[in-house]
Amino acid sequence: MKPKESLHLAILATVTVGVTAGCSGGSSETSDEFASLSVSLMDAPVDDVKEVNVEITAIWLKSADEDDGPPFQLPLEDAPLTVNLLELSDENAAILVDGALIGAGAYEWLAMDVNATIDNVFDSYAVTITEEWKEIFVPSGRVRLVEGFEVEANQAVQLLFDWDLRKGLVYPPGLGGGYILKPAFRVIDVTQFGTLSGAVAVDTVMLEANECNVDSEVDDYDVGNVVYVFAGHDIVPDDIDEVDPEPLATVDAVLNETSTHYEYRTLLPFGDYTVAFTCQGGNDLADADDTGNEDPMLDTVAFFEPAANVTIGSAPENLDVEVDF
Repeated sequence: MKPKESLHLAILATVTVGVTAGCSGGSSETSDEFASLSVSLMDAPVDDVKEVNVEITAIWLKSADEDDGPPFQLPLEDAPLTVNLLELSDENAAILVDGALIGAGAYEWLAMDVNATIDNVFDSYAVTITEEWKEIFVPSGRVRLVEGFEVEANQAVQLLFDWDLRKGLVYPPGLGGGYILKPAFRVIDVTQFGTLSGAVAVDTVMLEANECNVDSEVDDYDVGNVVYVFAGHDIVPDDIDEVDPEPLATVDAVLNETSTHYEYRTLLPFGDYTVAFTCQGGNDLADADDTGNEDPMLDTVAFFEPAANVTIGSAPENLDVEVDF
């Protein structure tokens, strides 16, 4: 698969695909060259909710060739498929499509249908940390996973999508007490990826000067410990809002078994990054600036200093990078 300029797609492996059956649709109907496509989903967690359950009903693929007709469905595993996004990681990603046969060529988009409306039916819903069930609404019931890509013949292509709930899960007023779930995906090229991991000492988070309890009404120091990853070196960290820079990824730092450190780990494509940590991530709302300031420049999320420049690459010293705060 060849990504276009605006897109980096995940290819877990490239192998010869034996064509033994008819294909799913699209350009494959007029071509003797085929590819295998798999789609998996993981998630970057968010505070204030303990479950985010979505009911996935279909995966659609649209050929870029208008002669190939309308979008066609890919075979979805166990349709409809309900997943709790907060349980998913790169190590146990939910397999949505497993080895569907498609034609080589250009595709306009890949989309996912989600059964998520505010109708008093809890097909897609969140469970808050106070055990309240809240319905989830997905505008139009469909989210675009990716746009504009090409697939080469005889490839086994696997796409791994990270749904960043810190960016995508919104609790707006006037929606009848439900959440909006917006598309906020990143796609990892896992032929060229490394890992970023590290730890923050509990004693550091507990220091009064760091104000790590300001985003919790009950002084819960386990809330809001989040690592933000920005594309490029020497980026001044900023919260999630309408003002650049926006984080490429966020990842929760979770208390370890011995309760001595908060630990985090995420996958990153090869490249340069700025990595920053805040213990006030519970205040960083996707639909408002932190605690609701009207001016998006009035940030209230404080990041630890200094932020760290890291490079993820194929060299052994860059493949698995650790950054502690």
